Amino acid sequence: MTSPEDAFSRAEEEVARRRSAGGYAGAPGGALDSSLAAGEPSREQLAEWAVIEIDADEVLYSSRAGAPLTFFKRLLARLLRQYLVELEARQTRFNIALLTRLDRLEERMGADEEAPPDRVRDPGG
Repeated sequence: MTSPEDAFSRAEEEVARRRSAGGYAGAPGGALDSSLAAGEPSREQLAEWAVIEIDADEVLYSSRAGAPLTFFKRLLARLLRQYLVELEARQTRFNIALLTRLDRLEERMGADEEAPPDRVRDPGG
């Protein structure tokens, strides 16, 4: 039996081997991972990520019995569509409002840094 530590190190080695062989190139989240690895995401990236959209074509199940499970998941997503659309809309509104608030705070911080410091008055004279 393999210990959890051994299993984790084996999994990491397998992922590294597959990546070096060109695997995981089209995996979801790859663009997100690469943009975060490059440093702080740009304002445009944040705005793009703020909008929540579920693409039904990305609802997959990749196993031997994947086709029936994919069909079931897509059917479930279709049945819950009204709920999911409302959820997406609320989350997107919150994300955009949060980005707007952060932009305002950054502008205020920038204005405070650029403003000349107030002169300190001498209380005795």
